[in-house]
Amino acid sequence: MEVDSLSSVKQAGEVMKTATVTEAGLDFLSVLKLVETGEEVQVVREGKPVAVISPAPRSVKHPDYLARLRETFGENVLSSEASAAIRDSNRGER
Repeated sequence: MEVDSLSSVKQAGEVMKTATVTEAGLDFLSVLKLVETGEEVQVVREGKPVAVISPAPRSVKHPDYLARLRETFGENVLSSEASAAIRDSNRGER
């Protein structure tokens, strides 16, 4: 089986590649190549879907918020009591 020999099926408005269990087992590397490019591959047995192989979720790198706060305000940190007082005083303004 070559990557191009997989059939396509329309599901939920999107076209998805399909492979039988036998095809996927005989040439799993081709299936993985498709998945690495962002494709999902539906695996079917006797015409019925049994699995979907999809790309792993990509991790999202979040900014270092603490470092940004320290750059902006330095090491001046409010106590929890002071933070609570500010929070409580602002609640009436909403």
